[in-house]
Amino acid sequence: MKKIITLLILAFITVLPASAEVVRISADDAVQLALEHNLALQSKRKEADILKQEVKIANALKNPQAQTNILMGSIAKTNSSQAGIALPVEIGKRGARKKTALAKLHLLENQIRQEELNLKIDVMSAYFDVVYMKTVVAIMKDREELFEGMVVLASSKPKNSVNYEIEKLQSDMKHKKQIILLNKAKADLLCAQFRLNEVLNLKNTKVMYDARETSLFQEHITLLDLDLPEYQTIEDIAMKFSYSIRISDDNITKSKAELIEARHKVIPDVTLAGGYAFSGDGKTEGAFVGGSLDLPILYSYKPEVNRAKIILERAKIDRVSFENKLKFALKEDYNRFKYAKENMNYYKDILKDSETIMKMAGERYAKGQTVLLNLFINENAHRETLNEYINAMQVYYRAYLDLMHNVGHDLLLDESVFEDI
Repeated sequence: MKKIITLLILAFITVLPASAEVVRISADDAVQLALEHNLALQSKRKEADILKQEVKIANALKNPQAQTNILMGSIAKTNSSQAGIALPVEIGKRGARKKTALAKLHLLENQIRQEELNLKIDVMSAYFDVVYMKTVVAIMKDREELFEGMVVLASSKPKNSVNYEIEKLQSDMKHKKQIILLNKAKADLLCAQFRLNEVLNLKNTKVMYDARETSLFQEHITLLDLDLPEYQTIEDIAMKFSYSIRISDDNITKSKAELIEARHKVIPDVTLAGGYAFSGDGKTEGAFVGGSLDLPILYSYKPEVNRAKIILERAKIDRVSFENKLKFALKEDYNRFKYAKENMNYYKDILKDSETIMKMAGERYAKGQTVLLNLFINENAHRETLNEYINAMQVYYRAYLDLMHNVGHDLLLDESVFEDI
């Protein structure tokens, strides 16, 4: 079973990328591509077009009714037959219904903006995962080359030395295991690339988009060039710009409109009628007028009004609850971002020292001043430092994306928001 899985992984690595055109783009370009062409987002935007028609439907007038009352036989000689038009007239309902439809439309428009922000964050997250996995593959390649060098060094030792066979076998095993880990990392990288294209969700599947960056270690990587204002500024931005808060406010507005609409259902509707009246003997003719009134006696619409009141109360409670939770979430994300950024600076210094130790350990082993086991120990420590460093980068970037999500605005790309705070 393991052999089959390995073969499938290798097939994905070697075959699938060759079947599509690979285009490398920046994170900003990937976001813009998704906002313009993402199929799920296009479908969501169609909902707004549907609700625009719902507004027109809510504003519709009642159609007139053609009515006739034709008498037959001898009774028609002394009584009139009638033919005319009846017009149902809603009292106080059409305007309320239209306001509710408009409130639903405004709510959906903010929900679409929230979806756009969520898509942007998903694309940025998937994009970072690709660069992260490229970094893992780069680390694995370096280790594979290192272990390959160890095999050469171990094999070049005098065969009559005490640890010759053991070190040769150890280095060979380490090298082969590293090749396996490298293949798995390549498979994970390919999966991350597929995930990026899945999130983009574009119509043209013959193009496979890839991250422009080669790794997190390359010089001048703008992906991690992030800076934030003070916490209070971030909180103020969230309270003013968060789509989630706007959606909460829109829910309250919609609930108020629905309550008014429910209360207006109690107002009786009127039907006005009129037309031509004539007798069966043809001697008399004239006109008739009439009307009817719907009386809310058997059903007073009280349950619908009470339901609308409860929904409005719940919407107000949800608004306060969300704002309270949002402030705590912002504090959590901000501190994770701040300390992860600080840790990254520490890891940069540690990594330089670790690289120096690795170089010294390799030179000592080459000169026969230490055993292979000590070189393995130093290499494992160096690998842990590398992993901790890129994990700190991951925490740092995730915290930024979480802030974007909770603030409801891209703090980095649109600095104009600071002018309004």
